[in-house]
Parts: sequence; C-alpha cells; structure tokens
Amino acid sequence: MEFQGARENNMEEEEEAAEERIYVAVGNETAKNRSNLTWAIDNSEGSKICIVLIHQPAQMIPVLGTKFHAATVDEELVRAYREKEKANTDKILDEYLRICLQKRVHAEKLCVEMDSIEKGIVQMISRNRVKKFVMGAAADKHYSTKMVNLRSRKAIFVCQQASVTCHIRFVCKGHLIHTREPIINEVQALLSSEVEEGEEEEERISRTSSCRSASTSSYYGGSEASSSIDIDEVSSIITEETLSNHSPPPSLPCSGMGLGMITFLINSTKLLHRLAIQNQKQPE
Repeated sequence: MEFQGARENNMEEEEEAAEERIYVAVGNETAKNRSNLTWAIDNSEGSKICIVLIHQPAQMIPVLGTKFHAATVDEELVRAYREKEKANTDKILDEYLRICLQKRVHAEKLCVEMDSIEKGIVQMISRNRVKKFVMGAAADKHYSTKMVNLRSRKAIFVCQQASVTCHIRFVCKGHLIHTREPIINEVQALLSSEVEEGEEEEERISRTSSCRSASTSSYYGGSEASSSIDIDEVSSIITEETLSNHSPPPSLPCSGMGLGMITFLINSTKLLHRLAIQNQKQPE
C-alpha cells in the first residue's frame, strides 16, 4: 500500500510538472523557428519552457563521398554518424536555450527520435502527458493577415491526432493562428454519466443476488476501480494504437475534431466499463 501511495504521489507530481510546462516544437533551423519560440516565451506567464525537437535519423549514410542506405553500411560507421547527428542536434537545442536565457526564462530541452515529425509530436504529447503545447501553423513565409486556417500538414495531423487533454496553440511568424482547446471537461462529464448508470446497474444486481453477500466487498472494490478511469491513460492508449496501426489521419476538420474524438474515446471507455460489469455478473 505504501508503494502504491508513493507511485500515485509521483504520478500527481509529474502531472503538476506537466501542467507548469509549456512544450514548444522547434525545427533544425533556428532562424526559421525563433519567432514561434519567442511568442511562446512572451505568452508563458512564468511557466517553464520545454523545447522539443523531433530528430529524424538519416536513412542515407555518407561513405567516401557516396551515400548508402543505413541498412547496408557497417554498424560502426552508422554508429559514428549517429553520434555526429546527436552532437549537431544538441548544438541546435543549445541555441534555442540561449534564446530563453536571454529572455530570463527557465527552459529545458527534449529530443525525440522518430522517422515522422508529426507522429513523433503526437507520441511525445501522449507519453509526457503534455497539457500545453505550441507549434507552427505553417512556415513563416506563408503568413498573411488573412490567415485563419492551418496550412501545415504536420500541424493538421497533430491537431486531429494529439491527446484531447492537451491545449495546443498554433502560431506563425509570431502570431496566434489557431487554438485547439482541451475537451477533457466535456469527456469527464460524459464519463460521469456513464459511471452513474453503471453504478445503478451494479446496485440492482447486488439487490437481486442475496447469495453473494460474501463477495460484496470485492465486488464494490471492482466498481470503484472501474469508475476511476484515468482519462489520460485512455487517451494515451488510443493514441498509441492509432500510431502503431499507421492508419491515415481521419478526414475531420481541425475545428470540428471534438465530436469524432469524443465519440471514439467514450465508446472505448464504455467498452471497458461494460466488460468490468460483465465480469461481476459471472458466477463464482
């Protein structure tokens, strides 16, 4: 019990830390991403900044003036080249850290290796339980005063696929273009109604099962376990399944993704809850 309590406290501390951080996606070229980072700093309201760089490992390795696929090159050569890539990535991230230091903002860096930048971002948001995230809506050269929609394929993918608990702001050339509000409150309200219905069903079963009084305590323990579904964990599972299946992004507009994502999340949670109830109905 002490171990479980300590683990729950650690999870709470991690969630509080995630709440305090603003994660900002940047690219390999500091000059082209400076405006987005500056905007995030200016709107951080004292929160810590976490600079996120999704590194795509090169598939082609240069050898004696010619490039070969990494799978065909000696492992030692590939390892040496990866070390150079890592050193270069650290150097880029340090440049972004200096920008934060100049503005007297506490910042840290995070590098994620992934072949797909947008999938790397979605995975990072899920695994780190990110609550606040800032990324580009499009390259700065595409900015105009009439710009209201996301133009970047990566931004659209993240807007549609990222955890519904994350508040995401998309900026371009230092201007806020679009905000995807978290819909966790709506999900919690819907889940609460589902849990209440499940509890009523369980009470009805307990009243009609007089011969199972000995198992009442364990039965209600199961009820409590099933009613305390972690929204972040459900969202994380859905996100991981979506990425592992390599399914194409759904054809939902970013501004209207709430309904589809809520439905998917609720249906998944309903299934978990019904399975828990069915397990309790089975005779011992």
